[in-house]
Formats: sequence, C-alpha cells, structure tokens
Amino acid sequence: MTHYWFISTKYRQYSGLALFTCLLAFFVILLGAFTRLTDAGLSCPDWPNCYGFITAPHTDAQIQNAAQQYPMMPVNVKKAWTEMTHRYFAGTEGILILIFSLSTLFARKAKTVASSFIAVALMALVVVQIALGMLTVTEKLKPVIVLSHLLTGISILSLLWWAFLELQPRSLLIKTSAGLKGFLWLALIIVSCQIALGGWVSTHYAGLACVDFPYCNGKLVPAMQWSRLDSDLISIHMLHRIGALITAVSLAVLACFMLMNKSLRVFALMIFSLITLQITLGILNILWLRPVWIALIHQAVAIILLLTVIAALVKASSSRSST
Repeated sequence: MTHYWFISTKYRQYSGLALFTCLLAFFVILLGAFTRLTDAGLSCPDWPNCYGFITAPHTDAQIQNAAQQYPMMPVNVKKAWTEMTHRYFAGTEGILILIFSLSTLFARKAKTVASSFIAVALMALVVVQIALGMLTVTEKLKPVIVLSHLLTGISILSLLWWAFLELQPRSLLIKTSAGLKGFLWLALIIVSCQIALGGWVSTHYAGLACVDFPYCNGKLVPAMQWSRLDSDLISIHMLHRIGALITAVSLAVLACFMLMNKSLRVFALMIFSLITLQITLGILNILWLRPVWIALIHQAVAIILLLTVIAALVKASSSRSST
C-alpha cells in the first residue's frame, strides 16, 4: 500500500527541505572538487579556522600575523577564500541535515523504518564527514582520507535524494520484474564503484597520467603494476578507463531492458544520454589536458547518473512485481 512518511500537509512540507538540502549537498561536493582541482585544499593549514582566523586572512595585519604563525605556509588569499567558502557551505549543509533529520525522527504520524533509518544515517554520516574534513587538512590531503571524504559526501547526497523521493506520491499501477530490480541494484553498485575509482584518480592527480585516447602515451595497452594501485599513476588511470567501459556497457544493457517498461522509459533515456555525455567529457578531459570546468562537469554528470539510478530503483521498488 502506498504510504507517506508524513500524512498531513504540515509534514509533507519537509519534502521541500529535503530537496533544498539535497541541492546544497550537490553544490558542496562540486565546490570541494573545485577546491581540489585548483590546488586550494591546503590553503588553510589549520582547521576549522584559517591561519587562526574565522575567515581567510585578507588584511595586511592578518596576512602578516599568518606569516609569523605559519612561516612555511605562505598565504594565498584567493585559494584560502576558496577553501573557507567550501567550509561555510559545508557547515550550512550540516545544520540543514540536522534540522531535517530531527524533524523526521520527531514526526509522530506515519513514521516508517525507512524514514528513521535515513534520519539516523544522515546524522551519523555528518559526524563522520566533519571528522574527515578535519583529517583532510591535518593529514595533508592523504589520498585515502580525501577519497573517504568525497564518498561520504556522496553518500549523504544519495540519502537526501532517497528521502526526497520517498516523500513523493507513488503510483500503484506500475509492474516491474524482480530481475529488473536486481539489475538496478547491481547498476547502483557498479556506478558507485566507478565514482570511487574516479575519486582515486583525482586524489592521486592521475588524470593526466595518459595524455592521449584511446591510447595511453602511445600504447594501446601500457605496462601496468596492479600491485601498486596506491602509487603507479598509469595503473590508477587505466583502471578507471576499464571501469568506465564496464559501467557504460552495464548501464546500456540495463537501459535497454528499462525501455520495455513504460513507467521506467524516461529513466532509460536519461541513462543513455548521461552515458554518452560522460564518455565524451572523459575523452575531452584527457585530450584537452584536464581543464577545470570539464573536470567539474565530468564529476557532476557522474553524480547525476548515480542519482538517476537511485530514482529508477525507488520507482521500481515502490511498484508491484510482475510474475
């Protein structure tokens, strides 16, 4: 039977809060990517302040004080503001997530296991994300910590998106097979793994380990060292390419099956379009030597693809299975 977390109109207003917080989380992730791509990640050597200030040092007195306190870390005002802007928006997002989660937990009408799980998970992930944000600075951008920071942010975004979708009206007339639902879960795992591989490439600055396509520095199959996936840049880069091929093929097959279901057809068309765009951006990212705006769009499309799969999965999971 179709249900809502909140039966009354009063409680359904949280759908708007969920969407706004979701959009802010998406923006914060891209702002974090911009910070990384412009090498501004350590522009503030301390946390949560910046050279001891709550804003980036910008006056002559502040810059002089910062130089005295951190003589080995010269101030770059522009990059420091980039880093602090990311922190401000991330902090605002954390507050909104807390408000949304608590409002969900304290709602007395139509509370479900799913709503409680998402609320608790969101608050737990925010705590983890704050700790990872601190460690990102104190551990000097250690790749495994930076990647964990990114994946936790995407997990928060995904839960917020799920929360928003759960608050929308659902149809009881949809029929999907159990096999298609299983394929959607598999697609979700594959896309998540590919995003993680992309993050691993980014944290190691391996995006330009190969500067041509489809070759890698003139070789169709370059020498790779699979035992050094934490340091060999070519191996890291090529693993992401292989993952991209697996992801594209898997999603294309999934989309073909989804086209046969009228209620999921729009998701299939979106997946086809996003795959095509993402492959194009990936190639241009290499051939044009990773311009910041292309890299940002590339990450944004990957996240939108993930959210599309989640939306299709929620749609399919709310329907009746056909025999």
